[in-house]
Amino acid sequence: MFDALLNTFQGSPLSLWGPFGMLLLCGLGVPVPEDIVLIAAGALGEMEGRSWLQVSGVMYAGVVAGDSMIFFAGRYVGARLLASAWMRRILPVNKQAKVENVLTRFGTMGLFVGRFLPGLRAPIFFTAGSMKVSYLKFLCLDGLAALVSVPLFVWLGRWLWVEFEDNLEAMHEVLERTHTYSLWLAVFVLAAGLAALWVWSRRTRKVT
Repeated sequence: MFDALLNTFQGSPLSLWGPFGMLLLCGLGVPVPEDIVLIAAGALGEMEGRSWLQVSGVMYAGVVAGDSMIFFAGRYVGARLLASAWMRRILPVNKQAKVENVLTRFGTMGLFVGRFLPGLRAPIFFTAGSMKVSYLKFLCLDGLAALVSVPLFVWLGRWLWVEFEDNLEAMHEVLERTHTYSLWLAVFVLAAGLAALWVWSRRTRKVT
């Protein structure tokens, strides 16, 4: 997938907006690994001389827009789809139970947590929409989580291209390892953020 994205968009007018469009397709349900798109966008940005901030900003907009598509699909057609046999094949009972567990355990903070759970991300956002969660609340929590993940993966793509431009085989090996490390780093940041929110909420309750 990484090579395909580079070969498709490198040197073309779509080197920036092509990955943006791919992120929108993720929101429409196309099974494309979002993280790999972000890493490829970072590498393409380095090739084209674009700043990390510019690429991160465009990709951030694509991620949030794609997530919003999933959310609004849940809001407007979620009840009918969840009751259909076709949807039960895509979102079987065991996965629905996992989604409900995340939302029950974390409440609306599950929207923040969901961004770091690739297999459950879309079902969580879809279910939140079908449950009529406030879009503003969804946008704030999902947007905050994307501020952690998007710049991180864009930076990873830029670093990989700078370090291994002339050795694609080595790049693939490092990509596999560093992708895993980046996911763990995102999980660490997530845990630290949740812990800070928990401490802040406890202090707020004590003051009031």
